[in-house]
Amino acid sequence: MPVRIIAPAVGQLITFLDEAITRSLEPVRLARGATALLLAGNKESGNLFRRVAEQLIQSQRPDGGWSDPEETAWAISCISLVRGREDPAMQAATNWLNNARLSTGGWGRHPRDQARIPITALIASLVPEAFKREDIDWLQNEWARDFRGPVQLSYKAGFYLLAMPKDQENELIGQTIAHLAQDQNSDGGFAPWRDHPMGSEAWSTGVVLWGLSRWRDKVDPAILERALDWLQKKQLPSGYWPYHYLDDGASLALIGAVEAMKALAAKE
Repeated sequence: MPVRIIAPAVGQLITFLDEAITRSLEPVRLARGATALLLAGNKESGNLFRRVAEQLIQSQRPDGGWSDPEETAWAISCISLVRGREDPAMQAATNWLNNARLSTGGWGRHPRDQARIPITALIASLVPEAFKREDIDWLQNEWARDFRGPVQLSYKAGFYLLAMPKDQENELIGQTIAHLAQDQNSDGGFAPWRDHPMGSEAWSTGVVLWGLSRWRDKVDPAILERALDWLQKKQLPSGYWPYHYLDDGASLALIGAVEAMKALAAKE
C-alpha cells in the first residue's frame, strides 16, 4: 500500500511544482508542495527544490515575512529543509513570525484576525522555535473550549495533536484521540465531522493522520490503517485526491500518509 499511495502523489506534486515555478503561483503553494515532498523523503528532485527555495527567497518581503503567517511558516519550512536553518533568510522570517504573534498567543490569518488553531498548529509543527509558552497555553485553552462545544471539527482536533509538545501531555490529548476514533467515517476517511454532507476528504484525513501519528503509542493502529485504506481507494489516477485545491489536498494527504506509515512501522 505505501508505494501505491506515495509514488503517484509524489510524481504529481513534482509535476505541479515544475510547472508552478514558471507560472508565478502564490508562494504558499510552492512551499507547501515542496515541503510535503521533502517530508515524504523525496531526494531525487534536489534541483527542483533548490529552484523553489530560490524563488521563495526572491518573494520574501523586506520585513522578513511573506504574505501572512501560514505562508511564512511553509516558506520557512521549505527553505530550511533545502538550505538549512542557518540561511540568513530564516532568522528574519522567524523574527517576523514572532512579531506577528497575537496578544492572546497564537496566530491568525493576518495581524487583524483572531488566533486560529490550524494556523497556530502549522507554525508549531513547521517552525517549532517560534512556538512559545503563551502559544501552548492559548492552544490548550482554545481547543478545550471548542471540545466542549456542540461541534468538534476533526481537523482542529488533528491540528491540536500535531502542535502540542510531547512533554505537555494531558487529559485532553487522550480525550481528543478517543474523539477522533469515534469521528472517523464508516468509509475510513475523515470529514470536518462524522457524516458531514461532503463526506470524507483528503485534506481533513491528512491533517488527522499527521496529528494522530505524533501520539502513536496512544492510537489504535486500526484507525490509521483504515484512513490509509481510504486514501488508497480514493486517490485519482493522476496521483491527486478529489479536493477543491488539488495541490493543497495532495500535500496534506501525502504528509499524513507518510507519517501514519512511519507510526505503524514503529509499532511493529
